[in-house]
Amino acid sequence: MEERSAFDILIDYPKEKGLNYDTHNSSSRFYLITNDPISKTKYVVFKNDSLFFCAFDSYATKAYMNKTYTGVYKLFGLAEDIEFNIYKKDWLDYIVRYNKRKTGFKNIDNYFTITSKSEWIPRLLTEQTVTLFQKINEKIHPIQLIVRNDYVQIVKELKGKKVIGLETNQWIYKKEDVDILIDTGGELIENIMYACAQHRV
Repeated sequence: MEERSAFDILIDYPKEKGLNYDTHNSSSRFYLITNDPISKTKYVVFKNDSLFFCAFDSYATKAYMNKTYTGVYKLFGLAEDIEFNIYKKDWLDYIVRYNKRKTGFKNIDNYFTITSKSEWIPRLLTEQTVTLFQKINEKIHPIQLIVRNDYVQIVKELKGKKVIGLETNQWIYKKEDVDILIDTGGELIENIMYACAQHRV
């Protein structure tokens, strides 16, 4: 029996949940792509309530054109024009992380690295945030939380808009890992959005 690919296994998820989905083979709901003849691109995009799941993998003959990521993303109506990334603290902090910010809370700053060009970062990290992030990181790593403008350009509903998302640089396809991204990741995103909303009140 022929072994099924990670792509085929991932497509089972939206099928079993009864969710509409797009792939590079069939694109009509979220995104229409023109394939680059020198690259091989595959993706799976589906929407679960207001959360978009996107797995993307491209291979090109040109150097530095390869890209793989999987994430969950949501529109984020944060009025302030800020962008930031949140990572679990690791050795990369000393090499490639710039514009690092502190929250002032030792137990949070010891666990997370926050990067932003803005000096103002909302007080969005709580004990619950740390717990949720740790739970996800136990199963999927590296993982990062992002708030960015015009970041998810392959999804029509998100293109040109600010999003909040949780992503990894891997192709995630196992049901239990997709569940973690959607369920626990979705809860983490809601937690951050609520904290930002409370900060503005």
